[in-house]
Amino acid sequence: MIDKFTMNDRLFFGEYKLIDYLDSLDEAVVILIKIEEFKYLNFSLKSKISKKLQKRFAKKLFSHMPKHCNFERIYLLERGEFVFVKPYDKLIKEETLNRTIKEFHKRVNSARIKIGLVDYTLFIVTSLAYGTHALESAKVGLCNLLETKQSFIVANKLLEEEKELAIKKLQTFNMLRKAINSYNIVSYFQPIVNNKTQEVEKYESLVRLIDENNNIVSPYFFLETAKEGKYYNEITTIVLRNSFRALFYTDMGISINLSTLDMTQKSTKQEFFELLERYKTETHRITVEIIEEDDVEDLRATQEFIHYIKSKGVNIAIDDFGKGFSNFSRILDYEPDYIKIDGSLIRDIESNIASKNMVETIVYFSKKQGIKTIAEYVENENIYKILCNIGVDYSQGYYFGKADILKREIV
Repeated sequence: MIDKFTMNDRLFFGEYKLIDYLDSLDEAVVILIKIEEFKYLNFSLKSKISKKLQKRFAKKLFSHMPKHCNFERIYLLERGEFVFVKPYDKLIKEETLNRTIKEFHKRVNSARIKIGLVDYTLFIVTSLAYGTHALESAKVGLCNLLETKQSFIVANKLLEEEKELAIKKLQTFNMLRKAINSYNIVSYFQPIVNNKTQEVEKYESLVRLIDENNNIVSPYFFLETAKEGKYYNEITTIVLRNSFRALFYTDMGISINLSTLDMTQKSTKQEFFELLERYKTETHRITVEIIEEDDVEDLRATQEFIHYIKSKGVNIAIDDFGKGFSNFSRILDYEPDYIKIDGSLIRDIESNIASKNMVETIVYFSKKQGIKTIAEYVENENIYKILCNIGVDYSQGYYFGKADILKREIV
């Protein structure tokens, strides 16, 4: 064990002191450690007790650190975070140190450390980094751990990757701004075919972006980034207006994708309700395809939105059913008119018996509930025939047509 004098000599407080020390080094090895769920523990303790607990825990961490690692400093950042730091030596064998620190991490957690009178077992997450920006890399690694629910990471390349991602997002924001200002957020429409008649009965409205070089850009490359800024609501508004306007170009129905997040956004709801009023004689031709987020934060508000638009004649479909968070209980929540079977089940239905069985189950259940089914990603005749034999009502995919501009000649 390290005696009290030596430990006090090696324990430092505050990030400013840490940064000052790092500034004196060309390169460093940094181990950033955080007490898991510290914020909940901190709320339950008085400030004085919390600081005392963290100081004692820092000493415990030092006692578990192998002496041959030669860490002479540990910094307490006073938010349940601790930093071991030392100069980076070119002779350091990183793989060996990585393995040693990972073993240290496991040893600390397996020790189930309890401090003083606090009846709470403390576990840690650990981010290790090397180089000129070791602390910044370790912080990125810590954020990654907290997001992914992992507990250990070597974060050397994460800062560089984060910078590259930031540059790409800035480029995407710039592309979005230019496209919106030049009216180059457009809607393409893909046909949905009745399997019995093989006739088009409706079109799904799909957003596209036209860039400065007249390339057609899929939403895969911009929509998630748009959600991080102000542009997402603008895009949604444009898509809604394009989709309702398309009712003048065809006698068929128009399907519009809305997420559960959209349905609780005040501006989106207001825009949609105004369009329903403006096109009130045609609302029976509109279908809202519900795209579920990872977690429906306000189910009641979503249900109220659905109930209102259904009272105006709008149809409801659950999109991507059979994938991710879609489940049969949502049918009770949303009372849909259609279920769109996820393309991952349709793509390999020719060779995957489990996919076929799942589709058969969805179709059987839907017929019992009086709900129509739509299969996405129908890419060839054989898939289409299998779906017809199973009893799927509608098909959508390249076998019947890609998404394209909806022209008046289609009418």
